[in-house]
Amino acid sequence: MSPKIFPFAHRPSPEDQARRWIVRIDAGPLTPSEREQLRAWLDEDGRHAQLLDTHALLWNAAAKAAFAPSPARATDRVRLGARAQRWLAPALVAFVCVLGAGGLWLGQWSPLPQDASPAQTISTAIGEHRPVALADGSHMHLNTSSKARVVFSKERRRIQLDAGEGYFDVAKDAARPFEVAVGSTIVRAVGTRFLVRRQANGQAEVTVFEGVVELIRAQAEAPAQGARPAQAPQPPVRLVVSQSAAEQDHVVVLRSLPEPALEQKLAWQHDRIVFDNTPLAAAVEQVNRYGTVPLVLGDDVPRDVRVSGAFSTRDIPVFMRSLEQGFGLRVDQRPEGYLISRSGSR
Repeated sequence: MSPKIFPFAHRPSPEDQARRWIVRIDAGPLTPSEREQLRAWLDEDGRHAQLLDTHALLWNAAAKAAFAPSPARATDRVRLGARAQRWLAPALVAFVCVLGAGGLWLGQWSPLPQDASPAQTISTAIGEHRPVALADGSHMHLNTSSKARVVFSKERRRIQLDAGEGYFDVAKDAARPFEVAVGSTIVRAVGTRFLVRRQANGQAEVTVFEGVVELIRAQAEAPAQGARPAQAPQPPVRLVVSQSAAEQDHVVVLRSLPEPALEQKLAWQHDRIVFDNTPLAAAVEQVNRYGTVPLVLGDDVPRDVRVSGAFSTRDIPVFMRSLEQGFGLRVDQRPEGYLISRSGSR
């Protein structure tokens, strides 16, 4: 039987080409000739890899769609357990793992080699943010109360984010993937811009501003010789531009963010916090990241009061005055911090 070739009778648009490749990949393994065609197409333009990723996600979402009268939820949940829900169809996962489309490096987390340079520890105080130029040409910008360890080797570049939040503008180096480790999760890319926050639960929250990144769950220590592995390797979760993912108890919650929400994520770089219809409890949690004396919500204050506005991270009393003047709340200094309560309560 002659090889099944995926021909182009004319030169379609890049979007149309990406769609055709996704349909072909999902139909079954590519022939060697088709693999070469796809590699050549990806090499033509750096945007082709992103188009392929985007249409793979759309194809997979369409295959799983359940058309119901009510609107679909704005978030998707991806389980990271032994029976992890796969992002893409099996053929797509297998293909991407072999090809490394989008400049990403698949595989499991492994210790740094012995030639790694000594770790450089960089930290920020409460209320401080600090830009840092890295040795490879990348840039890291740490937010308030953050701590990062930088360890580079000949094989990879790794940042261990032990606390806080960091924005990364990664210099491209296909020979050395760039990794940010948060607990047992690795955020991996080659050249891109993304934000990583270590949440209160110790797990990662990631937002992508350019390129593509992956969330990879680190494997436990290798089992003893002859022993059966505890579970199969878990497929990575891939994020594209304008997507944000947060880990919550072995579940990744994925959201697509509009441009204003993306800008709010980086407002701290200009000493600002921006709220847009944000629940009061979440707003107070954000403000507390930038102050040495915490704000505490009283039991009589509704948590779902919505807050909007821009506030300086260097002038927290302005936020407290806005609660008093705009919401009729009361802020009193107590031993445990600033207590927020209903006006008139004692």
